Amino acid sequence: MTKLPDLAHEVTELADNDWVYVYDVSNPADPDGKMLGSRFRPAGVRITNYLKFDGNITIPNLAAGAEADATVAVPGALVEDHVIFNLNLAPPANIAILATWAEADIVKVRFRNTHAATAFVTADVGCGALVIRSTT
Repeated sequence: MTKLPDLAHEVTELADNDWVYVYDVSNPADPDGKMLGSRFRPAGVRITNYLKFDGNITIPNLAAGAEADATVAVPGALVEDHVIFNLNLAPPANIAILATWAEADIVKVRFRNTHAATAFVTADVGCGALVIRSTT
């Protein structure tokens, strides 16, 4: 068996799906055991399975009452990841964010022009996205 000090690299952050070696003194006949990182860490600790984006998103031209999608690149994002998205400042007048979702390496945001008569002219807006992956 490899000795702990002889291992090549050190893990600096424990993820939920990491395995930890446990020497189980309660079972002297077979003391070698393992534990998932998700059981090792108490509730409320730092999330390590996330990807972050800070930059600009381009809200497209939108006719009155129309909807359209815009994207930001988030390398590593996957379908079914959870997305939290916010603009850095208040949204432009009459612009609503309807939905956000992740696809391969991108986050999509659906915008709607809520004005009944006036079109929206495209604009770059500062934003942030947090992509969280569930390991369960």
